[in-house]
Amino acid sequence: MVGGEKRKNLILGKGFIGSNLAAFLKERGEEVVVLNRKEGHDLKKSENYFSQFEWADRVWFVAWDVGVWKRETTPAYEAEILDSNLQLCQSVFRCLEKSGKPFLFVSSQAVLSPDMITLGVTKRVGELWTRILGGHIARLWNVYGWEPVGEKSHLIPDLISQAFQGKITLLTNGEETRQFLYVKDCVEALVHQFDIGQKQADITSGEWVSVKTIAQLIGKNLGVEVLFGSKTGKPSLGVPQNFLKSWKPRFSLEDGLNEVIKDTKAWQKNH
Repeated sequence: MVGGEKRKNLILGKGFIGSNLAAFLKERGEEVVVLNRKEGHDLKKSENYFSQFEWADRVWFVAWDVGVWKRETTPAYEAEILDSNLQLCQSVFRCLEKSGKPFLFVSSQAVLSPDMITLGVTKRVGELWTRILGGHIARLWNVYGWEPVGEKSHLIPDLISQAFQGKITLLTNGEETRQFLYVKDCVEALVHQFDIGQKQADITSGEWVSVKTIAQLIGKNLGVEVLFGSKTGKPSLGVPQNFLKSWKPRFSLEDGLNEVIKDTKAWQKNH
């Protein structure tokens, strides 16, 4: 609450993170306006929605063109993603600068990649612009929850989808480790970071888990076989450095997986 009134939140983007963030803020009794591409809002022309920036008490910059990562892409495609995100940055950050509103930029562990990958490079631009304007940076590490399986879906929903088809098959031996965080914990962490004023934080569980362990937990839950490949998986992009203060996840890995399995069953029942 702000001065007895409901806090007003502008969320830019309504994908996997944005939709869950909007739901959590509404549960807290806050006002929420979401601008997103699927509903016709072109955030590369954010000046068209400047009145919404002026209205808000807080702005959450979640929107991003992440591209696909499950197939080979052409240089022309990578250039298109690069151009799209640079236009997005220029438009949104200019509106944030002009409005002077406090904001949080959702970044990614991809900025730590030693390779010049498009997602990492563009998120670095976003982080730099955020620092210049004095905003908050939240760097996400392998956030999971239910999402439609496709060229942009993440590891855990992919494995669960495989399990519902009868077995799980990994291309690697599964020994590579990652840090995973359930999406509801993630959005609560984002709000906590903004609330306490921590300028930069790695939003993660802090617990390293092998992909093999994840696959076996899902396989055991759904009673299916897990097959492993012979390849060695890629190592993690780095190690979290700035943990979020005075916060811990509410969901254990097992509880989070159970939630995604439950949501997958519900989706399949309705489709």
